Amino acid sequence: MLKVYLVEDDPLVSRHVRDTLNEAPGIRCVGHASRLSIARIELPQCRPDVLLSDLGLPDGDGTELIGELSHAPASEGVWHPHILVFSVFGDEARVIHAIEAGADGYFLKGCTADELVRAVQQAARGESPISPAIARHLLKRFKDDGYTDSSFRDSGFHDSDAATLSGIMDFSEPKPREHEISAREVEVLRLVAQGYVGEEIAERLLTTPNAVATSVRNVYRKLQLGQRARATGQALTRPGWA
Repeated sequence: MLKVYLVEDDPLVSRHVRDTLNEAPGIRCVGHASRLSIARIELPQCRPDVLLSDLGLPDGDGTELIGELSHAPASEGVWHPHILVFSVFGDEARVIHAIEAGADGYFLKGCTADELVRAVQQAARGESPISPAIARHLLKRFKDDGYTDSSFRDSGFHDSDAATLSGIMDFSEPKPREHEISAREVEVLRLVAQGYVGEEIAERLLTTPNAVATSVRNVYRKLQLGQRARATGQALTRPGWA
């Protein structure tokens, strides 16, 4: 049984989401909090597979909770849920901030019941649910920050080719930084932004839906790595550092 914990302060939205999840086969909403303070107490007890959280809450921003859970020490036996933001806030700053804090997916309120269930299932599988609006925000952020690997161009070169050629060719191009987004990942985001779903994107790029999902997950991870790189750079430039 897939266990979900909901953090949502609107009673009507909360009831709708819980009913939707509990009616879906194999999913149960095992807890609900209308405030961060309640969630902090109950989450370690419920230990859900997926945390479904709003951002604007009476006692703070849900991003605070996301950061606390995402940056907890990853030692043996430590519980880490998959985190899916479910919010009415679709502006770029909030989206990027939540993902950088550690959200595994970001979905906007107003989606259908089927879309919500599918997003929760994707998050539980370790995928990163994404909507066209969110994809557009991510494309803009990577472009603005310059985190694009310009050494690769998607001109008929596919992932399967890379696996074959890597053993017989020595690429002279320098390796991209770990937080740079590749041309293939840019193309996946562009297609998501245009409204295509995973299966359609896979068909267009001559790859598999699983590879598409991996590309999206890598984009989220690279955004988080980029944020950490910036934070480290800022810390090193503060007075007191050699």
